[in-house]
Amino acid sequence: MKNNQLIRNTMRHQQEFDKVQNQLATGRRIRRPADDPSAATNQMYFRTRVKELDQFDNNLMHAKNRLNLVDGQLQSAGDILQRVRVLAVQGANGTYQGERGEDLKAIATEIDQHLRQLIEIGNQRDATGRYLFAGHSLERPPFEAVQANIRGMNGVELENQIVSVKYQGDIGKQLREVDRNQYLDVNLAGNEVFWGTNMTVTGAVDASGYRATTDQAFRIDGTEIRVAAGDTADDIIDKINSANLEVKATKIGQDNLSLHSTSPHQIWLEDLDGSTVLQDMGLINTDKSEPPNNFADAARISGLSLFDAVAKLRDDLLAGDQLEIGGRDIANLDEAMGNLLRHRADVGARQNRVTEHEKRVSWDKTHMQELLAKSEGIDIPETIINLKWLETVNTYAMNVGARIIKPQLMDFLR
Repeated sequence: MKNNQLIRNTMRHQQEFDKVQNQLATGRRIRRPADDPSAATNQMYFRTRVKELDQFDNNLMHAKNRLNLVDGQLQSAGDILQRVRVLAVQGANGTYQGERGEDLKAIATEIDQHLRQLIEIGNQRDATGRYLFAGHSLERPPFEAVQANIRGMNGVELENQIVSVKYQGDIGKQLREVDRNQYLDVNLAGNEVFWGTNMTVTGAVDASGYRATTDQAFRIDGTEIRVAAGDTADDIIDKINSANLEVKATKIGQDNLSLHSTSPHQIWLEDLDGSTVLQDMGLINTDKSEPPNNFADAARISGLSLFDAVAKLRDDLLAGDQLEIGGRDIANLDEAMGNLLRHRADVGARQNRVTEHEKRVSWDKTHMQELLAKSEGIDIPETIINLKWLETVNTYAMNVGARIIKPQLMDFLR
């Protein structure tokens, strides 16, 4: 019995000694969950949170880089528009005529180069190869220039001139998670930021007798609007105007449905899940119902993109129409510049949000690391004292045991 008791005490001391020695060697108080289940649970949470914050920090870095790149491209576009406006003012001045309109032709030539540069800016990519202004689209550049021959001053035909620019991207948002259930949009749709004037789309179909036969749905600028069976054109107009949209609906001539943007952008229309509401209203094409560029052939469309405004200015310069240059063309440029500045201010607000999130994530990560260190770390001086105390206790126990179990088998044989 004495021998068994001594062995048990010795083993218990040895286990405690090994445990403290491992703590001192690893710097951690808990080696496995069984050592302290409650503390181990907290440590798992703290480690998970630190890794999560590391990912948020990485997302914020990518978001900041992308927004900085977008802001730089918008600044370049704004500088070009400023130069184009200066040239427009010069072109509207009657003193810039020259022989056979050579001055206006020279200005138009420079503006044409600025137009091409603006298209290149619209088709810029980031470091990963994603287009900055194409939404989710990756297959092709967001802007496609359509070229044709145009007639200039004195009937001279100019070849391979950009007559229009089509948007081929979408309105998808590239989101970055910057905290739990908090997302930040890090891109701008090209059909919004590179648009010049307000847009109007008017259907050519008489909608006075329209009545929906089934429950349907359609989207305007990505916002879903549901139509119930029996809804009339007036009901649809009320639902559009009640939605949080930068688009308002009216009736033209009491018959035709018309959509008008309240801020410069290309109106995005799409029927959903077999719906035909927009097609029945004569707004989108029955053969090509998917946006972009899906407006009905008979629909009346007005509004210019930023590229269209610059191309129109170039054409008016070539035609020598100084009244149009000094009036509508400069007004279009001013509206396009205002829209560009509005989106740049939006990008600046997102950059500020990223900066604030970076500060918060950095503080949270530091706090979590401190909690983790307190939860799993050891007090080194205290652990050394415990180790020395266990060594002393173990030594005393061995000495006492040696005296208690002194007789051996040889003693009895004697």
